[in-house]
Amino acid sequence: MKLSTTLAATGVAGAIAAFGLASPAQAAVSPPTKPACSVAKNRLVLAFAHPYVVGKKVDQPLSISTKGKKTCLLSGRPLVQLLDKKHRVISFWLGTQGKALIGPKHQAVFHLTYTTGGKHTVRPAYVRVSIQRHGGTFKPVRWTAKNPSSKIKVGALKPWMD
Repeated sequence: MKLSTTLAATGVAGAIAAFGLASPAQAAVSPPTKPACSVAKNRLVLAFAHPYVVGKKVDQPLSISTKGKKTCLLSGRPLVQLLDKKHRVISFWLGTQGKALIGPKHQAVFHLTYTTGGKHTVRPAYVRVSIQRHGGTFKPVRWTAKNPSSKIKVGALKPWMD
């Protein structure tokens, strides 16, 4: 039996079963999923990573790790709020949907991309990040990057690749 014919007629699960690798029921079962992350419950930590310049823009990664021993799945959209010295919101941006595992051997990252200088710079003292839908809100982190222009692009959560 040809693999392409089997795939067309029975799908992937049927093809796996036809070649004796597993029963159709076993082939259709997805691997177990990790529980959803919570900033407080899983003791998640937000930190600035080393920024780098790409053309005229600064790419500022923010990493998310855990102090806990369990692995969980963080999913949602990062909401980034820039705060002044009194923790009042100066401006905010919402990132795109993403997900990543977080655990002792896994970290997540999302990127802030912006230009510096110009007439309309923002001078934040802190950044506060919330993960929309699931994760919760991180404690404000001291802004250590260069002063951004008034427009920031927030990327999606994704696995940190060392």
